[in-house]
Amino acid sequence: MIRYALAFLAILLTGLPGMSKAEPAKVVVGTYVNQITGVNLRDNQVNVDFYVWFRWDDDSLNPLETFELMNGRIESRTPTPVRKLKDTNYGQARVQAVLNQPWDVSRFPLDTQTIRLVIEDSDQTAEYVVYVPDTDNSTVDPDVDVSGYTLINNGATISAHRYRTNYGDITLPKNHESVYSRYTHAITLERPDSVYYIKTFSTIFISSLVAFLAFLVKPVDLDPRFGLGIGALFAVVACYFVIASDLPRSSGFTLSDRVNLASMGMIFLSLMQSAVSLMIYERNAAKALILDRWSLVVFPIAYLLLCVWLTTV
Repeated sequence: MIRYALAFLAILLTGLPGMSKAEPAKVVVGTYVNQITGVNLRDNQVNVDFYVWFRWDDDSLNPLETFELMNGRIESRTPTPVRKLKDTNYGQARVQAVLNQPWDVSRFPLDTQTIRLVIEDSDQTAEYVVYVPDTDNSTVDPDVDVSGYTLINNGATISAHRYRTNYGDITLPKNHESVYSRYTHAITLERPDSVYYIKTFSTIFISSLVAFLAFLVKPVDLDPRFGLGIGALFAVVACYFVIASDLPRSSGFTLSDRVNLASMGMIFLSLMQSAVSLMIYERNAAKALILDRWSLVVFPIAYLLLCVWLTTV
């Protein structure tokens, strides 16, 4: 009898053979973005004002209280009382948050950016709670206007995010793995045209062209001949630091870096040409003038083609 009792107890503890665990509770999640402000490329941050809502059946849960923003901090949240929609619980909150946004500036100022709202339940793993995206209602307000960008796409998705840690709980294995259901609302922005590109680099382009005007000056007129190039070089360097001050530190070369370096390189070559032209002028003035005339045509064309190539690669 004792053996049968122990066997019955084991069945109660482990479950009957072939029985599966209870399905996790499903929670429908949706977001509506009201405003996107304070886009800060240098500090990798952006301010977002949005509504978030949940629909669920299990009365033991309250995802409106247990949700958290995984890629930023919530500055304020204003929840509404949970109410019933027929047999379903419904809760909503207005949230103002600062997102930590890793901007991709490799193509700045022709960049495309994706802002993400990332939400998880802080209390229950995916074994107990699974998010379901409310794709029909999750969107961005038509009046949202991000300076310098246009909205081209947005959508909500769900993924499983794994954490390989026991969070210091020594009762769990060292490499304990927990999985949480993650909701992501991605908003894609891009520069609408080349106007911002031209505005950003206008001083650099004009300075480089001014440097090429030195080819109209006789090589023996040293002050204006070399002064134009040197002044243009300093102007380009100053613009480089002004543009870099608005961007995050990057280990790679951005489009902005390449255009600036190309401009400085062309100006440096124009100064070298002036030195060569001066040497030729002392021996044969006519040949030096011919070299200058060709340079006046070749340098701007080469610079234009170089900038176009750097923009397209």
